[in-house]
Amino acid sequence: MTYARTRAVLIVNPIAGAGTDRRPLSQMIALAKQAGIEIHYQVTHGPGSARRLAAEISADPRNASSIRAVMAVGGDGTVHEVADGLAHGPLPLVVWPTGTENLFAKSFLFHANPRAALDCLLHGQVRLIDLGQANGRSFLIVAGVGFDAEVVHRLAGTRTGHISHLTYSTPLWRTFWEHRFPRLRVYDGNSLLWEGQGLVFVGNLPRYSLGLRVIRDAICDDGLLDLCVFPCRGRLRLIGHSLRTMLRTHVEHGGVLYRRLQNVRVESDDPVPVELDGEAAGHLPLDLKVRPRALRVLVPPEATRL
Repeated sequence: MTYARTRAVLIVNPIAGAGTDRRPLSQMIALAKQAGIEIHYQVTHGPGSARRLAAEISADPRNASSIRAVMAVGGDGTVHEVADGLAHGPLPLVVWPTGTENLFAKSFLFHANPRAALDCLLHGQVRLIDLGQANGRSFLIVAGVGFDAEVVHRLAGTRTGHISHLTYSTPLWRTFWEHRFPRLRVYDGNSLLWEGQGLVFVGNLPRYSLGLRVIRDAICDDGLLDLCVFPCRGRLRLIGHSLRTMLRTHVEHGGVLYRRLQNVRVESDDPVPVELDGEAAGHLPLDLKVRPRALRVLVPPEATRL
């Protein structure tokens, strides 16, 4: 499908990832203009800014007929804010990945490549996918409770600018030795599914940090969220779960709970941290639900078969 719309809006996070060479993005803008696409450029100014900008663009009825797509230029945190702002609206999301992990971009074959991005704008196909919602906030990939969320919270407390995989090493190492594996309760509606010490992940896409597929069997448009619970009391068990996750055999391991649900609630008597798409997102309790087919994504031509 080729759009007749003549504009695209870029929402740019200037501090995403480990530093960004803006020359390829400038090349893409120049190529787009040559192809007759007018590019508008807006820069974020802190948490929530990308969401507000996307929501304002989506709410203006004049944009529905003139804007091809809204491009999130940043990492997974930026992408999930833009997606939240565009949810249930007429405008599709495109991604120019500049983050550390870029999990959403990898899932749909988005690349920070000028000609690939232009090809997506000109010939991409719109796909409707589900959004997760956690305590009123949207997420695209995963909500994590416990160990991984503590790593994210530690990083958020010290981050001052661009980050890389190396930036995670200190908070990861400290969390490995200091995490206490709090006792959690997981509910489906009013029914208690699981209670104990461990880690909880609820996701909509299988990709996770460092290439791990924690939510291994997730499907982004099935109207369900995938729940994965790892019972875990200490570091040796954590290492075992990590190795099995690397081998993608963790779902079949005894004791691991894996379900597909529309609603999940996670509670604890302790102040347990939560992360959404790699961003610190407060503490438990956590109410999660799926928003079926809530987001329009303009995927590259080669991604339509995924």
